[in-house]
Amino acid sequence: MKKLKKIKTTKLYSLLKKNKRINSTILIAVVLFFIFIISLNYSDIPEVIKKINTDTEKKQFDYESVLSNIIAKSYYVYDIKENNVIFSKNEREKLPLASVTKIMAGLVIKSNMLPTTIIDIDEESIRQEGDSGLLVNEKWTLKELLDFTLVTSSNDGMHALARALDAYKAIDGENTISLMNEKTKEIGLKDTMFLNETGLDINTAISGAYSSAYDMGKLLSYVVLNDPEMIYATAKENSIFISESNIRHPARNTNVSLNEIPTLIGSKTGFTDLAGGNLAIIIDAGISHPVAIVVLGSTQEGRFEDVESLAKMVLQKLSE
Repeated sequence: MKKLKKIKTTKLYSLLKKNKRINSTILIAVVLFFIFIISLNYSDIPEVIKKINTDTEKKQFDYESVLSNIIAKSYYVYDIKENNVIFSKNEREKLPLASVTKIMAGLVIKSNMLPTTIIDIDEESIRQEGDSGLLVNEKWTLKELLDFTLVTSSNDGMHALARALDAYKAIDGENTISLMNEKTKEIGLKDTMFLNETGLDINTAISGAYSSAYDMGKLLSYVVLNDPEMIYATAKENSIFISESNIRHPARNTNVSLNEIPTLIGSKTGFTDLAGGNLAIIIDAGISHPVAIVVLGSTQEGRFEDVESLAKMVLQKLSE
């Protein structure tokens, strides 16, 4: 029995020793094979680096390709946090503003009257272009009517708000339009002039307001840094407002591209015959990283596509 165990142990040792030699041989062969492959491909390394550089150049070219497809006459993309211009084209060209005007109108109305001020909807306001569902003699608080007006771009609502401010400031010899133009000087908007509070064309040759994409970017920056609450409601696609007269008003945002623009903080649309399609928005490109995007002189549908493209490029560029 002991002799049998000794024989088995000797065979097992020989087998292990033999396998060890085989494993070592295989390992050496594998190492030599990889050394051979590496030596063959080493000369290709410069080509790999060249390909990486080429791909990078193509990526940069893609930005230019997208920008070349922007329809708007003018655009301005401004990093508010870093005080840096990201993209721009004809940003100082003075163009009709259309309803983007309502940003400035809302700013001076909100800063001169209390949010709880009661606003009456009168017949003159109802006669303004468009119908947002407001009723004669209906009563609203200033805050609710301003939010509703900016979301739906209601000309009736903005005119009623402006008339209330006109009456409030009459004793000082001021009105909404004079206050709006004074505010442009305070902020430093050198390309901007307001003739009415809605931005509606006055006639076939004269717009209700003129400005540049640069100035509107500057105005958005002022709003987000000083009174961001004013535009929060404009980031919602659908809202419900109830006036002080207990009348329910569904409100659909005039910015139809809300779902295509991530991290939207606020927006304002504008469209008239003279202006074409305008759109001004603020997005959050990171944690507390607001970026203003303004397009002027696009088309009714093209303004949304323009801003969507610019917003996506901003997020891509800032992530690099």
